[in-house]
Amino acid sequence: MRKLKDYSKQEFFRIKPLDHFLIEVCNDALQFGFCKWKPRLYDRFIKDAEHLKGKDIGLVVAYEQPWALDWLIRMAARNLKGTLLVFDNSRSAEARVEIEKVCRGFGVPYLGLPPSPTKHPNRSHGMAMTYIFHNVVRVIQPKSFTFIDHDLIPMEEIELGGSLLDQPFYGLPNDSKWAWSLWAGYCAYDFSAVGKLPLNFLNDFSIGLDTGGRNWRPLYRKYDRWGLRFGTWHLAQIEDPLNGTPRPVDVIDGNWIHIGGAGYSSKFKETLDFYERLATAAEEGATLRMLTSGG
Repeated sequence: MRKLKDYSKQEFFRIKPLDHFLIEVCNDALQFGFCKWKPRLYDRFIKDAEHLKGKDIGLVVAYEQPWALDWLIRMAARNLKGTLLVFDNSRSAEARVEIEKVCRGFGVPYLGLPPSPTKHPNRSHGMAMTYIFHNVVRVIQPKSFTFIDHDLIPMEEIELGGSLLDQPFYGLPNDSKWAWSLWAGYCAYDFSAVGKLPLNFLNDFSIGLDTGGRNWRPLYRKYDRWGLRFGTWHLAQIEDPLNGTPRPVDVIDGNWIHIGGAGYSSKFKETLDFYERLATAAEEGATLRMLTSGG
């Protein structure tokens, strides 16, 4: 939560500090209860993952879209060095069945998370990440762990944890007037540097930060924002395999494409045909550099 001295007179008049405080307390209470709930297959999942201690792992929070996850896993098998684990945060029982089927088909470890106590997408995603950190990452104790959006597709060869080098974390920065954090869709952490911290991946809108913003206090504020390396984002023109027409696509670090909106079916359906064609081209051997206009 924002420091009291950073609230304006108008905000005090509207009782914003109290409003933000109550929201934070409520969110923390919901998250605390959520993180105490162990799914039926939790113990088996942890036992099967014990061998990942000291390894580099990728953590995918799946949500409602088995097709996007299927493409991610297919490309990960080709391009990612490290182990993927999938955690299902879907609200739909049907989507959970299909997502588990995708994971089982590829032999990717799958854990259905407890039902989220909130319908707010930012809170739900943040609570899922906090759950994974405290109930899985801390138990497994990997060398590094990287949160990957379920619609973030690795199009070139990538080593999980390789972006860290000598840093405790790496990802795309989110900046606000009062603080900064990492984008929840792509953020890597050195377990030895953060494993004992009380990380909280909830949003903190009081300081202008989305999912993961609550980690400003236990983690990010301890580091010089300008002395760190961060990921890059740009809007690339990708040629549609159907007719060669350039279409804008989010590209992360020159290696990943972000579909965007895959958690929201109506928006996702608008571009699904294009991404299906892109997926087919990638399956046939096309790389991101080959698909980029002028590449």
